Parts: sequence; C-alpha cells; structure tokens
Amino acid sequence: MSDSDFERQGMAVLASIESQLEALMQTTSVQWDSALEGTVLRLTFDDDSRIVINLQAPLREIWLASRRGGFHFRRDPAGGWLDTRDACLLGERVAQEVAHHAAIPVEPLTLA
Repeated sequence: MSDSDFERQGMAVLASIESQLEALMQTTSVQWDSALEGTVLRLTFDDDSRIVINLQAPLREIWLASRRGGFHFRRDPAGGWLDTRDACLLGERVAQEVAHHAAIPVEPLTLA
C-alpha cells in the first residue's frame, strides 16, 4: 500500500468512526466532544477521559489510546483493521472503549 493509499483509507476510517459516533450520540443522553484534526480523532467524555485514534503512516497502522491501554491495528488484506495483538476488529474495539468511557452499550462500528 502506498503512502497516499494508506492516508486516503485511514482518513476515511477516521471520518466513518466520527460519523457513526455522532449518530450514536443522537440516540443517547450521554454526550462527548469529537474533534478530527489532521490524522487524529480525539473523543473527550464528561469525566474528562479521552480516546485518541490516529494514523501511524510509517507503520501503516491505526493506533487507539484510551485509559484502558493502547491498541495498534493493521489493514488485513481480506478486509478490516485488526488489532496486532488479538485480531480484534477496530470497529469492535472502538465500541468497547466508547462503551467503557461513556457507560452505555455500544454496537460494533462498521468500518471498511
């Protein structure tokens, strides 16, 4: 994958995460701030905890950091972004982390 392909795909994933979480927020009383700046998506919750999801272009990875730890995801040729440690899909991990921070149930996100 070229640098431009990674950035294009990665930015599409970040935008999709932000969009799906914004839609989720419309269905719940829980609120959080979402900011996509460059290749970094920051979510800030009412208790001031944060989730940061960013592109790591040199490694061709998407990284997610939250108070429960750091996770690295690589694009699987068969489709999806998989955690390099346990093969969890990025959409599942984002849902788990948002559920933990916001204390609400969250369905796995659908990411290309």
